[in-house]
Amino acid sequence: MRRIRSWIRSPRHYVLKAKDKLVGLGEGFYSQKRESYSPGDYRWLALTEMLYGGRQLGGRSSGENIGGDRMSPCHHGYSRAYAEFLKPIIIDGIGDDFIIVEVGILNGNGLALWCDLFPQARVIGMDLDLLNFEKNRAELEDLGAFEQNTPEVYNIDQLDRNVVNKVLREVLGDSKVNIFIDDGHHSIESIEITFEGIKPYLAENYVCFIEDNFDTYDHLARRHRDCRWTTRGEMTVVGNR
Repeated sequence: MRRIRSWIRSPRHYVLKAKDKLVGLGEGFYSQKRESYSPGDYRWLALTEMLYGGRQLGGRSSGENIGGDRMSPCHHGYSRAYAEFLKPIIIDGIGDDFIIVEVGILNGNGLALWCDLFPQARVIGMDLDLLNFEKNRAELEDLGAFEQNTPEVYNIDQLDRNVVNKVLREVLGDSKVNIFIDDGHHSIESIEITFEGIKPYLAENYVCFIEDNFDTYDHLARRHRDCRWTTRGEMTVVGNR
């Protein structure tokens, strides 16, 4: 039923995702340079993810959870949704106080992408285990990551409300978050704790991307009616624009 509800809420997302997978972004596409497209374009996002080690073609060769599969049409196919909701921000431009927080960074290719897309922003990554990122950081830098911007990284446990609130308070202080991404534990419990923790820190104009759980909308939208909720497949998008 939840998949049916997701189809009903965002049919265009599924049509475009199928089109990209079947007849759109094939092997020829992945031989292109990302500079062929404007930063923030859905194709730029997919190519940038690939540049920094994201998995693009074929299936998952192992059960290892290494990330890098959010933008590819061969995997989650979120690039169009990200491009859709990031476009107003890119058009308006950002200031030096612009903040991006990503929870669930794994090997860090998402941080590399955000640092390239928003070189002026304060980019903050959080994860239960930062070792995956630290092991992969040198490889990312060899590929050109973090030349324009350097992320901050912090430990966080999404299943412990007290820890979430403490870390966010210590890291953010009086600052406000413009873009928030939850690509972490993916359980409803962790999503709820993390969203309710970040909510007081959201800027006047913000957008949140909560990935990989069909139930997020049904569980949280009615409880937070002051926010604008929508879905794009397994991703729930929250904002006030």
